[in-house]
Amino acid sequence: MDEAAKIAWGNEMRRQFSPAGVSLEDGSINQDFFKPKKIIIQLTEAKRWGEQEKAALLKGIEKHGVGKWRDIIEDHTELCRYDDQFIRLKTARLLGIQSLARHMGWKGDAAAVEAEYAKHKKIGEALGCWKGGVLVENDAGQVAQALAE
Repeated sequence: MDEAAKIAWGNEMRRQFSPAGVSLEDGSINQDFFKPKKIIIQLTEAKRWGEQEKAALLKGIEKHGVGKWRDIIEDHTELCRYDDQFIRLKTARLLGIQSLARHMGWKGDAAAVEAEYAKHKKIGEALGCWKGGVLVENDAGQVAQALAE
C-alpha cells in the first residue's frame, strides 16, 4: 500500500468511526477539535489569594519551615481554606523555584524569601531556565551546579 492509499484509508476510518467534530469532511484531522477550550474560572473574593494570605504564609515559612504545610495551615486561619498542595505551590512561587526538594526544612523571614527568589531568578535568567516565574532544572545539570555554588 503506497503512502497516498494509507492516508486515504486513515481518512475513511476517521470519517466512519470518530466522534463528531474530530475529522473534517474529507476525513483529515480537525486540529481545532483538540485545542483546549478557553475556560474562565472566577473565584469569589473569599477564595482569592491576597496579601493577608501571603503574609501568613511568610510567617509560617519563618516559624515552621518549607515542607511543614499542615503546621503552617493550622497556625494561620487565613490559610485554613487551602490544602497542603496549594500552599506548597504558593511557597514554590514565593521562592521562585520549581522543585522545593533542596529547600525542605529551610526557614527564613520575608527578606530571606525575597533574597532566595532574587538568587533563583538571577540563575534562571543567566542559564535560560527562568520559566513562568520560577527556576526550572535543566538536563545539563547547570542549575544544580549553580545552586550548589
